[in-house]
Amino acid sequence: MNAQELIDTARTLVAGDKGLLVVMDESNPTCNKRFARLGIPQTEEAHVLAAQQTLYHRARCNRAARRGEYKAAMERT
Repeated sequence: MNAQELIDTARTLVAGDKGLLVVMDESNPTCNKRFARLGIPQTEEAHVLAAQQTLYHRARCNRAARRGEYKAAMERT
């Protein structure tokens, strides 16, 4: 898939009143391993904060896509 196809797909997914919801569905041991590599503390509070930040980031990307302003580079910020 090239960049334009990805952008077109993202726009289609959030067209009109559609949106995306990302939920982290991993076991604690899996989260702990992933977060340890990123230097994130292995506490419930840190897990909740990381999930909230992920949802906020996804919402920002979705809003940009609805406005036609989505850029693939947004995924890396």
